[in-house]
Amino acid sequence: MKITTNAYRIAATALAVVASPLTAEEEAASPLSSAVSQLESIPGKFSLNTRLRYEEFEKPGTDTGGTSIRARYGYTTPSFNGFTAMVEGETLSRIGDDADELPGLDNAGDGTDLNQLWVQYKDADLGSAKLGRQIYVLDDQRFVGHVGWRQNIQTFDAFTGAVTAIDNLTLKAFYFDGVERVNANSDQLDSIGLNLTYKFAPSAVLTAFYYDIENEDAAAFDNTTVGARYVGSTDAAGLGFKYALSYASQSDVTNGDEGDYYAADLSTAVSGVTLGLGIEVLEEGFRTPLATVHKFNGFADKFAKPSLSGTIGDGLEDVYVYAGYKIPVGNGLTTKVIYHDFSPESGSGKGGDEIDLVAAYKLNKYTKAVAKYGDYSADSGAAGSFEDDQRMFSFELNFIY
Repeated sequence: MKITTNAYRIAATALAVVASPLTAEEEAASPLSSAVSQLESIPGKFSLNTRLRYEEFEKPGTDTGGTSIRARYGYTTPSFNGFTAMVEGETLSRIGDDADELPGLDNAGDGTDLNQLWVQYKDADLGSAKLGRQIYVLDDQRFVGHVGWRQNIQTFDAFTGAVTAIDNLTLKAFYFDGVERVNANSDQLDSIGLNLTYKFAPSAVLTAFYYDIENEDAAAFDNTTVGARYVGSTDAAGLGFKYALSYASQSDVTNGDEGDYYAADLSTAVSGVTLGLGIEVLEEGFRTPLATVHKFNGFADKFAKPSLSGTIGDGLEDVYVYAGYKIPVGNGLTTKVIYHDFSPESGSGKGGDEIDLVAAYKLNKYTKAVAKYGDYSADSGAAGSFEDDQRMFSFELNFIY
């Protein structure tokens, strides 16, 4: 079912109303705030997440661009003796473009679909359990994520739970029966996972995990992964440092590959500027089929698809540095620049590098504008997953209530 003309008008009007900066007094007196107040008087919680996006994508043989609008709209019931339920729909449509003109993985999913439908039980002392189609993420989303960057978000048909009965210890578990992917495909799964987190201190968290992923529709995604992640902070030389260390070992994939994963990130802030560096290594065959892959290895998504199925020849080594600064203009313009140096993890092949830029500005309480640019340049003589240049640019307005 395509988005209707009236829905277009409603979305466009809402974006126009909320996209202009307002003072606190003007926000309180605006028609939108009045409507929100009326909604908030109704038991439960209504939600609306609308994104208007223009994007361009370029690689050899492909040079596309276009505009799309996506709206997610839902309702969550009040708690009844610990039980809540939620239903959410999603409508995605192109604006003035042929269905084949939008770039990359967002070139799919036109129409209206059920995005979430779940029931949950939560106990403040013991934990929670949720059954149904749901958004689900773990840790930094390197292994299980919702791919929130895409217009068509990733959701799971799942039973998920968390046990919090022991102070500072959280055990999360999942069973996935299916995944609704960002490219509008639905895969049948038979997958389980455990994720155990212990907080030694507010600034020291250790996580161990086990994920057994079986995809009945795409065996190339199958894997068993065991790993750990440590996130912490410390002070040195008068500066505060944040760091994250990750390791995982993967086996039992369909073609018999076995591989390891390593990652490290270190950052600090100097005079309001965040500076950081890191490394991420995926050995040959290592795959992350349920991850938010856009979050890793560059905005241009050069390695997004091959990292899902472990088809990056000779593996991937990504060494990166970044700097971020909130420019004191209006409500503050948040900016970040990232430089990646990519190379094969093994062998003597050539790689490439990439420069990424992102800027975000919060126009008012509900609306944020975001611009993103990624430019991957292949080294001379690069082959396989590393060959050919690739670029992306996007600008979007997000309205979230």
